[in-house]
Amino acid sequence: MTDTTLQRSTRSAHRRVAVVRAAAAVLRRRGIDALTTRAVAEEADLPEATVRAFLPSRERLREAALDYTLTGWVLGGEDFIRRLPRNLSLEQAASAIVEVATIHPAEQADTSRATISGVYERYIQSGRHPELRPLVSRYNDELADLVGRILALNGRVSRPEIAQAVLAVVDGTVVYRLAAGESPVPAAIAAVRLAIPLLCPVRTTMTSPVPESEQP
Repeated sequence: MTDTTLQRSTRSAHRRVAVVRAAAAVLRRRGIDALTTRAVAEEADLPEATVRAFLPSRERLREAALDYTLTGWVLGGEDFIRRLPRNLSLEQAASAIVEVATIHPAEQADTSRATISGVYERYIQSGRHPELRPLVSRYNDELADLVGRILALNGRVSRPEIAQAVLAVVDGTVVYRLAAGESPVPAAIAAVRLAIPLLCPVRTTMTSPVPESEQP
């Protein structure tokens, strides 16, 4: 490969990344129905023909934008979990699960309603498009795995169905509070704190026992 060919290939790769990032930005701010080649071209400050060259249809735009977004959410969750203490209290575990599920720092609870609402709206919108459902399903599995890892740090059994049940508690509480015009984070943390001892058995072998007050 000549230097000129390599430069062209590198430039093309950079432009594709710019297009996908722009598509994800449009999805995040304006919703999936706003994803058009024109909107993405304006966001990326590139010719519309360049966007079409990489993502020639609305279906490809939606898929690329959602894949980039969901992958970012999962990578962010993995990084967050790596920085957690190896032994979490029940309160810490509940807060961490809500933070991973809502894609928003739990300590910003008072200002999080609008951004968390946007996360849930984009997620629900995506599920309405059949071609995007495999991506949503993959994300659901990856999110349950992240929650299971947090539960394990609290000394809990972390089977996928248990993690999914805990996520259902988060999602139900968040949606209920958002519909009421309230900040959903404190209520979701409180609900998960109650749900974990009911849904998640304590592991029989632990390096650090869970305090009796936190056991079911």
